[in-house]
Amino acid sequence: MVLRREEILDATVEQIEQRGIATTRITDVASSLGVSSGLIYYHFETKEQLIEATFAHAARLELDAARAVLSRPAPVVTRLKALLRLYSPTAKTVPGWRLWIDGYSAGLRDRGLSTVMQEMDEEWKRIFTALVEEGMASGDFHCADARRTVWRITLFLDGLAVQMVARRGPLKRDEAITWMREHTAAELGIDPDVLGSRR
Repeated sequence: MVLRREEILDATVEQIEQRGIATTRITDVASSLGVSSGLIYYHFETKEQLIEATFAHAARLELDAARAVLSRPAPVVTRLKALLRLYSPTAKTVPGWRLWIDGYSAGLRDRGLSTVMQEMDEEWKRIFTALVEEGMASGDFHCADARRTVWRITLFLDGLAVQMVARRGPLKRDEAITWMREHTAAELGIDPDVLGSRR
């Protein structure tokens, strides 16, 4: 059977989402594809290499979607709402916050994975910053420093993700959406209603 590297990475994303990084084995990935473990080892010498490549692959897909939003011929506020939908823990994203939170945790013990996660985070911030700078230039957004504004917005969303995905606490989706819109609007000096209804 000819197996493409991308097929292995996609299957690994699914296994990590189901089992978590710590308990996902090469044999799990191989079994899900109906192949032998040897075929996975042909492409990746260790589980660590497979995991790092999987996160780089998943990040690439997510960031490609974000860059596509940034380059659309649409009003800056429309593109901001689309970026927030991609990044926000209040909506299902590909591959999703569960995967990323697991990755950040595993990255504490895996320097290669930590590097992948850091690069993904920095690129997300560059994309957001470019959009905020565009909105400042057009007069749609009113903030003093695009970089600091983006850091505060994404840190807030990261915190929401921990509450909603990792802790699965009492925070309800509608409430999280309202807070996200209010916080983002306050940072950008705009009316929260511009980002959608309060529901």
